[in-house]
Amino acid sequence: MRARSTSHLSVNFRMGLFTLVLLFAPSLIKAQDSLATDDLFDLSLEELLKIKVTELDRKLKLYGYINTNAAKQFGFPSVNSEGKTRKINDPFTWTPVKDFHLYGSAYLSEKIDVLFNLAYNENGLEIRNAWGNFKIKSWFQVRAGKMYRRFGLYNEKLDQIPTFTGIEPPEIFDTDHLFVTRTTSFMVHGNWYLGTVNFQYSLTTENAEGGETKGVIPLGWDFRFKSDRRSFVVGTSGFSSSTNSNKTTSTVKFGDGPPNGGVLPWMDGDNFFLTGGFLEKQVGKLNIQAEYWIAMHNALRNPDNVLTIVKEAGINSHQRERFLGANAGKQDDQLTTADVVVPVKYNVQTYYIRLAYNMESSIGQFVPYLFLDWMSHPEVINNKTYGGDKESGLADDGVFYKTSAGLVYRPIPVVAIKLDGSIHTQKFNGVSTSYPEIRLDFSWAFKN
Repeated sequence: MRARSTSHLSVNFRMGLFTLVLLFAPSLIKAQDSLATDDLFDLSLEELLKIKVTELDRKLKLYGYINTNAAKQFGFPSVNSEGKTRKINDPFTWTPVKDFHLYGSAYLSEKIDVLFNLAYNENGLEIRNAWGNFKIKSWFQVRAGKMYRRFGLYNEKLDQIPTFTGIEPPEIFDTDHLFVTRTTSFMVHGNWYLGTVNFQYSLTTENAEGGETKGVIPLGWDFRFKSDRRSFVVGTSGFSSSTNSNKTTSTVKFGDGPPNGGVLPWMDGDNFFLTGGFLEKQVGKLNIQAEYWIAMHNALRNPDNVLTIVKEAGINSHQRERFLGANAGKQDDQLTTADVVVPVKYNVQTYYIRLAYNMESSIGQFVPYLFLDWMSHPEVINNKTYGGDKESGLADDGVFYKTSAGLVYRPIPVVAIKLDGSIHTQKFNGVSTSYPEIRLDFSWAFKN
């Protein structure tokens, strides 16, 4: 009965989704004549759709997007029973509705505005954002609810696939190894102009990653300078898992997959500090983006969880030595919790450089792009069931590079067709090993 009910709800949702597409289709088509795509700089979904919500406009604005996605991975490496590397092609995966997002925004008064973001994907329906913003002054505003934290160039925009170049997020926001939770609960923010440059700030806080915890007070921040006239944004973001030395726990239980934040699920507690910087600059038709981040962790491993990883997760010899230290040479059946190295300090780092070039034609916009991502995560493992990521955890030393090349084609500004390929390179089983993957994504933005 339960399976039948779930299937029935799924059918109803898909029919509702189809109805929404038909409802918004005229607005999507009208957008072809009214939108321009002169550059690639810092574009939001609202700007793409030419949505102008003012303090005097009390009407509810509805907008969103739908995308479908296909992917194929080749030659993913593993170790056979003889200790030799073998490579296996993953099956081709097509996700008919990868994401569907419906946004609603409005001013309730001259000083109070609200926004919600309903998302449907392969994991079901969820509320991604739902907040109210109170504007005392432009330089002092208070936002409460569930919201994306302002962090770097991408965190607030990852749900707006039609607007940005590429398909995959930067590694800091890859859901298999997030550096920090994407959402927060309370934000003080504002902005003011210094000549033609707009200074923007935000301070955020929420519950601890593992839930409400006595004595744990997280703090996030973002400071940036932005000039639309000169087409640049530069800034720094950061996060402390607690303003004191108290530790927090993971967002997921051990054995339930990768966490939704920075604390790994085999930890009894972790106190970490994340900081870094970002830059975006438009030079003619060339768009340049770059970021660097480092998260410094001071954690305590759970000995029982670590023994389960050692015996069941298929870790490599380097990871075994990290978890067991001088006891790594013992046979599995001889290991006890006393053999586990409990306290651990480590740094997780990543950077990326993204280049994209805007080419206009009579049949639409073409944007070729090149990306380079690098990441180092010495603590993570490969096995995703126990919280691994199949990227850094695959490498002997936790380090990998990902180079990507692709093309975005927009026949009209609100429709994006993206094709790209990546090559992962890391040290695996003692030698440098690479494996490629390709992706294809179609997305359609709409408004009422």
